Amino acid sequence: MTDTTGYDSMRRGELYRGPDWHLIEMQMQARQKLDALNATPGHEFARRDAMLREQLGSFGQAFVLSPITWEYGKHIHLGDGVFVNFDCVFLDGADVRIGDGTAIAPRVQFLTAGHPVRASERLTYDSSTGQANGAWCINKPITVGRNCWIGAGTIILGGVTIGDNTTIGAGSVVTRDIPSDVVAAGNPCRIIRRLDEARAPGPALKRRAA
Repeated sequence: MTDTTGYDSMRRGELYRGPDWHLIEMQMQARQKLDALNATPGHEFARRDAMLREQLGSFGQAFVLSPITWEYGKHIHLGDGVFVNFDCVFLDGADVRIGDGTAIAPRVQFLTAGHPVRASERLTYDSSTGQANGAWCINKPITVGRNCWIGAGTIILGGVTIGDNTTIGAGSVVTRDIPSDVVAAGNPCRIIRRLDEARAPGPALKRRAA
């Protein structure tokens, strides 16, 4: 019988020991399907749509460019109008949820996986030889709200929630929650200014184009 203890602990957000061969087998199975998706030309919209609906946890009227990388796929949830540009990475041991209308730029990373910081708490050892043979792991969910823009090369760590209508500047490392209606950037990512979503964008766009 397959030992699902590691998977169950991972999904509960608890520590589990790696490498876990059941998890590796699941990742390899997901990778076979992912390779087929990445090999499917971008203009074959209907075929790619069907593959994404099969592989992801939920998939609205979204658009995903290849190449893309994930561990499991089935823990990723994309809302309507979501756009995911090429070379994005999802370590989705925990859920990654992206709300309607959000745009994800190239090479954004969603990293739910982590480890204890202290080596004495992180490493595992062979009981007979004393040799290091793995590490304790933990996964925390990532949630991105509606109508967000996540800039190119951004890294979002596990446990983070980004609120609606927020823009994250390119190259940011998001280690903590970011509220709605702000522009935030940097390493670590911090709020730069707040946005007035009630203001119509028309005049500003006209002035810029003039």
